[in-house]
Amino acid sequence: MNKSITSPSFARLVKRLATCAAVTALLASGGVAAGETRALSPSPTTNTAPRAAQRPNILFILVDDMGFADLSIMGNRKIQTPHLDKLAREGVLLTRFYDAAPICSPSRAGFFTGRFPAELGFVTFINDRASNAAMGQANWLNPNVPNLAKLLKGAGYATAHFGKWHMGGGRDVGDAPWPTAYGFDESFTTFEGLGPRVLVSDEERKLADQSAALDQGPTFYEIKSNLTQLYASKTLEFASRHKEKPWFVQLWLNDVHDPWAPDEAQFKEIQGKGANADDDRYLATIVKMDRTLGNLFDRLKDMGQFDNTLIVITSDNGPSALQRYAKNGATPPGSVLNLRGRKGSLYEGGIRQPLIVSWPGHIQAGHRDERTVAQGVDLLPTLARIAGVDRPVGTPGIDLTPAMAGKPIAKRPRLFWSFGSPTAQRKPGGPPNPHDKAPMLAVRDGKWKLLAQPDGSNVQLYDLEADPGERNDLAQKEKRVRDRLLKPLLDWASDLPKQ
Repeated sequence: MNKSITSPSFARLVKRLATCAAVTALLASGGVAAGETRALSPSPTTNTAPRAAQRPNILFILVDDMGFADLSIMGNRKIQTPHLDKLAREGVLLTRFYDAAPICSPSRAGFFTGRFPAELGFVTFINDRASNAAMGQANWLNPNVPNLAKLLKGAGYATAHFGKWHMGGGRDVGDAPWPTAYGFDESFTTFEGLGPRVLVSDEERKLADQSAALDQGPTFYEIKSNLTQLYASKTLEFASRHKEKPWFVQLWLNDVHDPWAPDEAQFKEIQGKGANADDDRYLATIVKMDRTLGNLFDRLKDMGQFDNTLIVITSDNGPSALQRYAKNGATPPGSVLNLRGRKGSLYEGGIRQPLIVSWPGHIQAGHRDERTVAQGVDLLPTLARIAGVDRPVGTPGIDLTPAMAGKPIAKRPRLFWSFGSPTAQRKPGGPPNPHDKAPMLAVRDGKWKLLAQPDGSNVQLYDLEADPGERNDLAQKEKRVRDRLLKPLLDWASDLPKQ
């Protein structure tokens, strides 16, 4: 048994979990526990104390491995996701939003720091030390790099991280900083992070046991199906303790990442709607996540905090590209519609996402933006603007508040991507389907997207306005555009940290 579970910090953790146990039951049951009423939630009248400054709470929800078209508002016809759809219909939905990388760790670093993650040594997912060294991947994010949590904490926000971390700590990396070293007042994560954390007992048990062996904070085990409810309960409990000041919570879910483990009731409800058993499990997980988040939003309304909470929701990369599906040419669970690529690919299906923004009374309600090109690095400067603080020097993103006000942004600086280190001895494999495997580097400028290998080979050019599915390579036909974009892309790649 992990000796840390008897520590005083674990006792405090258990006490806090017990405090929000009723909320967990509400979330699991659809909002009202048997024999109880909604009085179990904090009363709407308990949030009447005036704020020191009228800045919004900020809730950043990041889904793990959700596809571009997995929500019904984005075209999914197998299931319905009414709660996230409603949030999008009543807020702002950007459909040309990109992750900063096609895989978890660097994508998260892009959101968190506002920097292109390859510039920080984040080029693939954090693995064990030997794999990280071979890939040119840092073992953890440098806590001295400016980030969202430190920025908002410095502006007077209470800060917390609940859910998946995957920016350092896990496998055989036991000396990574805890999330609290990055500006969070408190954290509660899973096996890909240190500090107080829950370990998945029924899936990927080897990784969970490796995390437990690292010590570095109190741990306990729970089945995967219950994790989103647990994180949501922690979010509500944190919000209820910080009514007197604005708060910032990163709620980073990991249930949509394979292997999928919906509860039996949810699976039976969805069974048969998918293409196969894997698809049924995947769809059931999406539906349960949608319901849990819907209940979270309802509880924030009960607390009187929903209208003054800016909610941002997206996914960290495209849907899973399972190796076993490549054998017969089948498509794994997760929809990208007509886009090319999946997780691990710099084609559109690996990095393009919907971005949902909710802030009642402060943004253009019911606005679907099909024009603004945005990326993960834009989140930090946008939140900095809203919080009234200066953005850190060296962040390449743009402020998205005009798009949130219903005014699409027509021009922006170039966007750069690197999947893998150009100088490392090993390169990421990418999706098993050859059609989905993209070159390591990419740049987008206006309607044009260019991909290439670090040595300048395999150059591909696409007009994304006319060809969002990246079927028609124009590198030979549009040589002027190709040459205009290839040089800055290779120059940018040459300045990345060397292996």
